[in-house]
Amino acid sequence: MEDDMAELSSNYLSLMSDSLNKKAEVLEAIAGINDNQNEILQAQPFELDDFDATVHQKAELIDQLERLDDGFASLFARVREQLDGRKEQYAGEIKSMQQLIRKVTELSVKVEAQEQRNKVLADKQFSTLKKEVREAKRSTQMASRYYKSMSKVDIAPQFMDKKIKKVYIRTKVSRLTSDIINNSNT
Repeated sequence: MEDDMAELSSNYLSLMSDSLNKKAEVLEAIAGINDNQNEILQAQPFELDDFDATVHQKAELIDQLERLDDGFASLFARVREQLDGRKEQYAGEIKSMQQLIRKVTELSVKVEAQEQRNKVLADKQFSTLKKEVREAKRSTQMASRYYKSMSKVDIAPQFMDKKIKKVYIRTKVSRLTSDIINNSNT
C-alpha cells in the first residue's frame, strides 16, 4: 500500500512536470505571437486582418493555458497531502518543478510586458483608424450634400457645341413657355 501511494505520487509529480513544460511551451508560443503583433502594429499601413488573425491564434493558446492551469491545480490538490509528510523523498522532483515554475513565471512576466507594449500600440492604431473612418464619413456626407444641391441647380452644360446649345436653349424656352401658359390657364 505504501509503495502504491509512493508510485502514484511519483506519477502525479511527473504529470505536473509535464504540465509545467507544456505551459512553458505555450507561453513561448504566445511570446512569439506577441512579437508578430508588435511588428503588425508598427507596420504602415496597418493590416487589421493580420492583427485579427494573431488575436485568434493567441486566444486558442490562452484557452490551452487555462486548461493546463486547471489540470495542474487538480493534480496538485490530489498529491498535496502525500507530499507534506515526505518532501525529502521527492526532493529531486520538487526541485525540478520549482525550476519549471520559475521558468513559467519569467515567461509570464515577459508575456505581460509584451502585452502592455502592444496595448499602447494597438490603442494608437485604433485611434488612427477611428479618425480615418470619421474623416471618410464626413467626406461622403459633404459629397452627398454637394450632389443634392447641384441636382437642384439647372445650369446648361458648359462644353457643348453651338448647334446642341441652340437646341438646348430652344427646348428650355419652349418648356418655360408651356409652363407659363399652363399656370395662367389654371
